[in-house]
Amino acid sequence: MKYLFESIESQVRLKAILDSWLDPPTPYRHRCGVKGLGCDCIHFVAKTLVELGILKWKKDLIPDYARDWHMHDTRELLKEHIERRLYGQWIPLLNFENGDILLFHFGKAASHAGIYFDGYVYQAIDDIGVKKISADDHFFRKHMKFNYRIGVRE
Repeated sequence: MKYLFESIESQVRLKAILDSWLDPPTPYRHRCGVKGLGCDCIHFVAKTLVELGILKWKKDLIPDYARDWHMHDTRELLKEHIERRLYGQWIPLLNFENGDILLFHFGKAASHAGIYFDGYVYQAIDDIGVKKISADDHFFRKHMKFNYRIGVRE
C-alpha cells in the first residue's frame, strides 16, 4: 500500500497545518474544532485531515459523544470511525511515520487521538489545549494503543 505522507511535499504541508494549531494557541474545548478558539482531540485530528483535503467535513463525521464516554463504554468508537472514514492500515506500535494517527487508551477504550510528526505527537489535551509532546513521553507512551497509517488508493 502506498502511504499518503511518503513525499516531502505532503509532509511539509502537514507540518505547516499542525503548527498552525499552536500559534496562536488553541485551547481545549470539548466537541469543538475551531483553530485558535478551541478543540478536543478528535476534532483536532479530523479538522487537520479536512484541511489537508483527505476528509470532507459533514455533520456526522464525528459521532455524538459525552465527555466521559470512555469511562463507561468498552466499544472502540475512535478506531471504528477511523476505519470507516479513512483508507489505510493499523501498524504495530514499534515504528512511526509522519502523519500516523495514534490512539491512546484511557478508561475502558481508546479515547484520545493525536498525529505523529518527527518524534512528537500533536494532540488536544483536556485543560491544556493543542500541544506537541514527545512521542517518548512516558505517560503517553504507556497509554498508546493503536497506530493508523493513512494510505492512498491506487
